[in-house]
Amino acid sequence: MDTVITIAAEYTGLRSRQGPVTMGQANMARCVLRDPPLHMNFRVTKRLPEGTPLSAVTEAVGRLLSRHEGLRATIHSDVQVVAGSGSLPVEVHGAGTGLLDEVAEEVGLRMQGTRFDLETELPIRVAVITKEEAPRLVIFVLPHTSVDAIGLATVMREWERLIRGVAVPAPCPMQPLDLATAEGTPASLRRTEAALRHWESGLRRAPQSMFAIDEAAEADADAIRPRLRVRSAVAAEALEAVASRTGASRSAITLAALGVLIGLRTTQRTCVIASLASNRVRPELRDYVGPLAQDALMTADLDVPTFDEAVRRFRGASLSGYQHSRFDSVALWEVIEAVNSERGVDFARDCVFNDMSGVTVSAPEPAPASEVECAWLPAASLPAHLALWANRLEDVVDLTLWIDPRVMSRPEAEGFGTGIVRLLIAAGDGDVQASDIPNISGILPIKRDPEWIYTDSCWVNLGAVERLVGEAVQGRPHLVTHAPDGRLTCHVTSGTPEEIRAACLALLPGRTSAMAPHHYVVHAPDPTGASLHGPVVTEGDGRHHPSLGPLRVRNQ
Repeated sequence: MDTVITIAAEYTGLRSRQGPVTMGQANMARCVLRDPPLHMNFRVTKRLPEGTPLSAVTEAVGRLLSRHEGLRATIHSDVQVVAGSGSLPVEVHGAGTGLLDEVAEEVGLRMQGTRFDLETELPIRVAVITKEEAPRLVIFVLPHTSVDAIGLATVMREWERLIRGVAVPAPCPMQPLDLATAEGTPASLRRTEAALRHWESGLRRAPQSMFAIDEAAEADADAIRPRLRVRSAVAAEALEAVASRTGASRSAITLAALGVLIGLRTTQRTCVIASLASNRVRPELRDYVGPLAQDALMTADLDVPTFDEAVRRFRGASLSGYQHSRFDSVALWEVIEAVNSERGVDFARDCVFNDMSGVTVSAPEPAPASEVECAWLPAASLPAHLALWANRLEDVVDLTLWIDPRVMSRPEAEGFGTGIVRLLIAAGDGDVQASDIPNISGILPIKRDPEWIYTDSCWVNLGAVERLVGEAVQGRPHLVTHAPDGRLTCHVTSGTPEEIRAACLALLPGRTSAMAPHHYVVHAPDPTGASLHGPVVTEGDGRHHPSLGPLRVRNQ
């Protein structure tokens, strides 16, 4: 199927300006340029009102661009340039004898799977699918540099009004350049520094991965994950009861159930979850079109006697996490890399929570036919081992779980999803003892052989550490030992502790079951070069970097 024509959606007579990027734009630009496009580009397909001519489509797209500077801004390193006049090419495809939805899927997937050129391309792509020359569908693709999920919802609400000729309210007065200026104030910089301290504190005690898997397991470069939808009206009633008893929000209670069962399955004493924070507390930002959402780091101890106590801990973790979810991503990565280097780990953002219940608008559906209802959805791209989207939490609990097949099979994932809901239902009848949660949820700890040890809040596979060190020393004689407290020691016959540790750290990304040894002992080799029992030449922890000093945030 070929493009029939390309038409232009024009915007003219607007102000041109340039200035610094926002923290959200800088963070997302880093990801858009690095991560697979399917992760970083939103795609939405909308049906056009019957009788809509192509001229109406281009006019509505032009008005959309005119309303939002972020949709007509290109990003050049730390500078964004907003065009005052110009045009956006709109592809027009004829469906021919094909099915409209199939053609739209083909076109949309191609557009979504192509990386945006942030310096030369406007951060929005539009295509129209026609049938018998009549426009029927319109496809939008936008990168994370121009919108987050809530910003996208705002753009789509406006589109529905614009294409129907219905009046739209004035656009959000806060445009990205205005926000960038606000982010450079002393008060904002102090908040950003506090966010970095929060992350540093959490990262120092959190597991590097909640789902440590051996690096030999086959990876999926595009992170295409099976998705499971779980619904329950009974769980919604239970959430109300737990909220009344604990004072926690429905979101925090659901987060606690997720965290408790992750910890139960993985035998973790500490749970770390990244929750997507909208960062739209201030009224002037509620309809802002631009990337505001960033990760809120939530770290909670799981050694609790009851579920209500777990709810209290996750409530505190979520409040602190959301409060510290606005940060300079460049400075944050410096913190992450420094903590990783000190601990000898590679922090993996492998568990994600996203409460969309306040913004999701869906058509009415029949109530679940049973207490807990499960259904598999088409697989989709998401870079995490496990993620939970809370679509609705009132009237009906409606959850979507994204599961990496390397950590759970489909039957296990169904058990995990229904386990979350069954725990919520049981908690609605009263506080649940921690010892009863396995029976209620059906979730049991995964079995680990003696090759697994627990050290520095992480589950580590000794075989994975051995392979890591073997690659780091490039086959030279070596031995990794571990003490009862989990301390790992690397014995080698040449090199220095600093060289070997640096090589281990460089090889760590993607190896969530490995860790750089804590100590390095270099022995003098015997004449055969194979002995690891010769005199000690030198030893040490191999660390190059001192503890983190004062945190620094770039001043825009």
